[in-house]
Amino acid sequence: MGCCGRSGRKLFRQGRLVTTAAVAYQEGRFFAAQRKETGAQPLRWEFPGGKCDEADPDERSCLEREFREEFGVSVTVGDEAGSIPFDHKGVSYVLVGYWVQIPPEPLILREHLQAGWYTPGELLELDLSDSDRSLVKEILPLVESSRR
Repeated sequence: MGCCGRSGRKLFRQGRLVTTAAVAYQEGRFFAAQRKETGAQPLRWEFPGGKCDEADPDERSCLEREFREEFGVSVTVGDEAGSIPFDHKGVSYVLVGYWVQIPPEPLILREHLQAGWYTPGELLELDLSDSDRSLVKEILPLVESSRR
């Protein structure tokens, strides 16, 4: 799956504005980060990522840029993990998650209070943003079936 196109230099899919999420999973744990107390959805947990900018040629490039900006490291972006449509303040979005590999180097927390690796159960106990919680519910069966 890819983007359906651009309008005004923004990425759209199925008529919805694209926002991306980095889904990192290793050794039975997911990577998640807690947003700072200021900005959108303060103190909520998320798979890091964000909205695609005009300069982003595609969703994967958007996610690579967002991770560099937010954590100061380059990630390897793999296949799409899932997508969730949602509406926020009258705008229609689609959250597109991609499997990523995060390098073992230290992260710089520029946009988050804390970040770490959580088991599926621990992840579901966090105060996740609504769209990220929906994405978790979509990808957990994929992770469970691959572990069998």
